[in-house]
Formats: sequence, C-alpha cells, structure tokens
Amino acid sequence: MRQTLTDLFQYLRNYRLPYGIGLAMVVIAAFVTTLTPIVVGSAIDAFTLGTMTMSSIWWYIGAVVGLMLVTATSMIVARRTTLNASWEIQFDIRRDLFRHFTRLESDYYDNHRVGDMMARLTADLNAVRMLVGVGVFQGVFTSLMLAFTLYRMFMLDVGLTLLTLSVVPLITISFFVLLRIIHRRYEQVQEQFSNVSSMAQENFSGIRVVKGFGIEGRELDNFKALNDEFIRRNLRLTKVDGPLFPLMELLFGLAISLLLLVGGRAVLGVGSALTIGEFSAFIFLFEGIQWPLIALGWIANMLQRGSTSWHRLRSILDAHPRIEDDEETDGTLTSIRGDIEFRDVSLTLEGQRVLDHMTFRIRAGEAVGVTGRTGSGKTLIVSLIARLLDPDDGEILIDGVPIRRYPVRVLRRFIGLVPQEPFLFSDSIAQNIAYGIPETDDAEGRRRRVEEVARLAQLTGDVDDFPLGLDTPLGERGVTLSGGQRQRTALARAIIRDPAILVFDDALSAVDTQTEAAILHGLREVQQGRTTLVIAHRLSAFESCDRVYVIDEGRLTESGSHDELVEQDGWYADMARRQRLAEDLEAV
Repeated sequence: MRQTLTDLFQYLRNYRLPYGIGLAMVVIAAFVTTLTPIVVGSAIDAFTLGTMTMSSIWWYIGAVVGLMLVTATSMIVARRTTLNASWEIQFDIRRDLFRHFTRLESDYYDNHRVGDMMARLTADLNAVRMLVGVGVFQGVFTSLMLAFTLYRMFMLDVGLTLLTLSVVPLITISFFVLLRIIHRRYEQVQEQFSNVSSMAQENFSGIRVVKGFGIEGRELDNFKALNDEFIRRNLRLTKVDGPLFPLMELLFGLAISLLLLVGGRAVLGVGSALTIGEFSAFIFLFEGIQWPLIALGWIANMLQRGSTSWHRLRSILDAHPRIEDDEETDGTLTSIRGDIEFRDVSLTLEGQRVLDHMTFRIRAGEAVGVTGRTGSGKTLIVSLIARLLDPDDGEILIDGVPIRRYPVRVLRRFIGLVPQEPFLFSDSIAQNIAYGIPETDDAEGRRRRVEEVARLAQLTGDVDDFPLGLDTPLGERGVTLSGGQRQRTALARAIIRDPAILVFDDALSAVDTQTEAAILHGLREVQQGRTTLVIAHRLSAFESCDRVYVIDEGRLTESGSHDELVEQDGWYADMARRQRLAEDLEAV
C-alpha cells in the first residue's frame, strides 16, 4: 500500500488545491457533526431540570439546523472537489497508459491479450479512481469523525468510553484478517475478468471464422465455462466480503448492551453520576462512531482493491520498450535520403540465429527486391531498417550514419511500410489513406492527394463502385473490403506520406498478376528519387528492380538483377521456371 500511495502521489500533487479545499471542508464537517449530540444533550437536561422555555427551544432548534447546514455545505464542497479531482486523475492515468502503449513494441501485444489490457483500462482503472477519490475523502472524514467523537466521549465519561472501546480491537482484528483473504480473492476475480474479456474480444474480432466453421455452440460453451468460473470466484469473494459488515454490527450490538448496563447504573447514581442529557449525548456520539468504525473496514477494503488494481496497471507502465532514444541519439538528424547499408549484421531470436552476417547496400533512389523461402528472414530486414529490432552483431547505416543515432520518430517518419496483412481503421477509405499525413493540411489539397494516391494504387476503379466513393465507411479492421482492396488501401496510405524509403512486405500477394502489373507500372513515377525495397514471393514483382537479393536461412545466397538471376542456375531461376509454368497452366 505504501508503494501504491507513493506512485499515485505524482498524480495527486497536480491537484493540491482541490484536495486542500476538500480536506479543509472535511475537517469542518467532522468537527461540527460531533457538536450536534452535545447540543441535543443540553436540551434534554434543560427539559429534565425544567429550565426550558419557548425561546430556548427555538435557540436549540436554530443551533441544530445551523450545525446541519454547515455540515451539509462542507460535505458538498468536499465531495465535489475531491471526487472531481479523482476523475481528473483517472484521465491522467489513462492518458499515460495509452501513451505508454504507443511506445511499446508490437511483440508486446503478441504476448499480451487485448481483452486483458482493456480490462485493466476499465475495471482496474476505476478501482484506482475509487481509491484516490472516495477512498481519500471517506478515509480522512471517518478518521476525523472517530477522533473528534472519541474526544467528546472522553470529556463526558472516561470509564464509559474505555468500556465501549473494548470492542475496537475485535473489530480491527476481524476486518484485517478478512481483508487479507479479500485481497487474494479479488486478484483472482480480476484475473478471471481479464480471461472473460479476452475471449469476448477475440470472438468479436474473429466472428467470421467462428461462423465459417460453424462452432458457435462450442465457443458459447467455452465462454460459459469462463463465466461460470468468474461467478464462482466472485461468490468465494462474497463469502468473505459479505460477513464483514454484519460481523461489525454484531460487535457493536454487544457494545450497546454493555453501554446500557453500565451507563444506566451511572444515570441511576450507581458509580460515577451522569445526567440524562449527558448519557443521551453519549449514546448519540456512540451511534455516530459506529459508521466511522464500520467505514474503516469498507475503506480498507476499497484501498486494498485499489492497490491491487494499481499493481496490475503498474506492471504495464513498468514494461519498457527495448527500442527508444538514448544517449547515442542525435537530435540534429531530422531527415533521411534513403541510403541503407548492412555491415555484417546478425540477429538471434529465441536462441536461434535468424540472420547470419548479412552484408549489402541499397543506394538512395534504388529499387531493390528481396526474396527467398518462407521463414528465411526477409521480413526481419524490414524490422531492422524500421528499428523495430536491433541486431546482435554488426551495424546498420542510414545515409552513412549508424541507425542508433537517429531519433526513432524521425527514422520511422521517413519509412513508408506496406505490410502483407494491413490493418485498416473503422473509418472511411479516404481517412484511412490520409492517416499518415497531418490533419492541419489544406482540406482541398488533402483530398487531391488522397485521390491521386488512390489512382496510383489502382484503387479508383473499385472505389467508384461504392455508393459513397472514397467516403465509404469501413467495418472494423476494414472487413468490408476484399484482401486485395485492403492491401491497395494500405499501399496508398504509405505513398501519401512521401517517404524516403518505401517498403513493400509481400504487399501485393492478395492481388492478381494483372492488377500487380498495373500497380507496379503506376508506382514507377512514385519510386523516382526514393529508395524502394520490395519483398515478395512472386518474382514478377522484381522485373523493374535494380537488384534482387535472395536469402536462405538468414544468409545472402544470390544477388543480381532479375534477368541476371533468371539466367543463373540457382534457387531464383528454379522459382522463375515454376512460376512461369503455373501461369501457363492458368492461361490454358
């Protein structure tokens, strides 16, 4: 808990003023609340002694109403300031988490379920908000109420106060023992909630696969099993959480019984004398102390849950990206021409050498192809150029400068990547294409650029068939488009950024050979003056490349132009013959 409060203090201190006002109002409310029983006790004594008059009655009524108004006003101000600040803190934490998510490498998301992360951003973050809002507000208020009430009880009768407080150790021990169990079971509940959320998210994203295989019933059974386990864990939590407050009520009932016995004897003159008004005030104060003592268990429970949830959120913030700017970064490097050089580069992943002493150079403005068997390491070259990975050995130079010296944002700004499996947002086609350019650009100029790159990507003909053209909204992940249309949209999105380095990572695999030829022809004017790296299995994509590299098991095995490699009796030539034969068979 101490570490949790230390971590959250960096957010709390940004709202010192509202918290200061709120806590000041809490002090006033707690102090004034304990005056009301004293005033009522004095009124009872006045009635008992026969000294009460109508003017006195109105005075007591005015005093009680005035005290209640002060208490209510103070509590309203305190709740508004502290709870509003807690919502602001929740926003700050969510913003920091989202910013941190954008800094993490893509493989972080490969190893962590999206549903689990969403659960942390909702349920866990709400528990933290309760901790810094209701937890702080009620914690301070109940502590002050307890202190002020005990002070006034001691002023009335020390012995009676000590007797009633004999129940406190039992209450304290009870709820702290239960809270340890609650903490453990709450963690289990949150873990299972993440499992339920993850399965729901995966089914929503893969609903076409689920329906295509006709396994809705099996998925429903699996979800029911997860949900049943979630309910079971919640019931186990309730078995411990439920008895907490009734147990405290029972202990208070025992204390009231002792109070009536001993206090009644005092009022009757046996032992220390108490007036009826004083004894009534003592009863009212004791009634007032019940909620602070009960609330301590509730607040401790809330703080424990908030601490557990913050620990889960903190594990995300503690995950640092492997690739980020460091002391080697040169902030003066703000542009890239596109010259790429690998010098004896090697890379090992999960104990396996996936790139082995790779050496080659791509001059600025050249178009170079890379091909090879599946799993040979082609895509890893792209990851190294975009610095999604760093090599274990060797050096990568961009324009003759070590790649580590470039700010990561600058490096990736000048790289336009078209992946094999593009991701589209649930927005219009035009907005997806224009995703990588500033929204502050002139609207008409922005629209013209979108239309131009759509033409170059051979997307115009398809778009014209849509009711709203480029403004046609897409479903989630662009499911309303075919695979080829999604690839061409991603291609247009990369081109519109005007990158110095344009990378096609098997980006034309979902289009037919005629469309591929048209796209490559349209890209010739785009390729002018920029470095182009084409990764493909279909060798026709390399016909216009200046040079082609063949990779096998992480090693560079062949290099040359398309025609030169076809004339050689190597892997490339063999693949060219196979693909020509396949095309001839399709044409028959």
